[in-house]
Amino acid sequence: MPAKRMANMTRHLAPQGRLTCLGLGITLGSQLTELARNQLAAADLVFFHSNTHYLAHFLQQINPNLVDLQPFYCPGQSRSISYQAMIAAVINAVQAGNNVVWACYGHPGIASWPPHEAMRQLKLLGYAAKMEAGIAADACLYADLAIDPIAQGCQKFEASQFLFYQRNLDVSGYVILWQVAIVGDFSLCNLTPNSRYIAVLIQHLLHWYPPEHLVILYEAADLPIWQHRAETLPLSQLAQAKLNQITTLVIPPLEKKQINSQILDLLGVPADHALRQQ
Repeated sequence: MPAKRMANMTRHLAPQGRLTCLGLGITLGSQLTELARNQLAAADLVFFHSNTHYLAHFLQQINPNLVDLQPFYCPGQSRSISYQAMIAAVINAVQAGNNVVWACYGHPGIASWPPHEAMRQLKLLGYAAKMEAGIAADACLYADLAIDPIAQGCQKFEASQFLFYQRNLDVSGYVILWQVAIVGDFSLCNLTPNSRYIAVLIQHLLHWYPPEHLVILYEAADLPIWQHRAETLPLSQLAQAKLNQITTLVIPPLEKKQINSQILDLLGVPADHALRQQ
């Protein structure tokens, strides 16, 4: 059979529905790429999470065929159950032959397991599924706080995973803990801070930092007319601070970077080089 005819048959037999997971950015509207806007407009269905009451109105102007996933969250129910229901809804829409877009806050692949899982399952079923990058919260953080993560080094952890697993911190660089408000929530049911869990986090961080070490509570601006939050306070006062779902804990360096003289010797770095003077 000719190769061209075989290719045509393959395309004919392939499932017609497809999924694109894209990022809306953090600050509504101003961080949406032209590619993402075009994909939103061309979709048969757009799934999204109404994390703000502005979002649905914004998306409605681009494509009115919206499916809000927020109702899948139920009080007292594990978020893992909600995620599975969301994934099933998206997969069903694709299997019905639709060009589906899953529009996610920030970057669709960061701190967002369901889009990854939906793509994995659809690909196994033979459907086209891809992910388009979006501006994530860390990009906003670096800009708002004037931090270059390359200059000092930067470690990033989801706050609960930082507690659940054995991690070692490099206190000569920045440490960023995401979703600090729900740290320690192993039930995946709570969306509000637990003072006892916050106390455990503080106690754990005191293995590396003194109580008076200044940390930053950061929140990116959801709208261009709003200001970001950058509240500085001692680590010991974290339990008394207001923590929201989008609050990120930023821990600045405690110490200067230590020169690795043995490696500099192996590299042949001259004695008068700037690296030797730090």
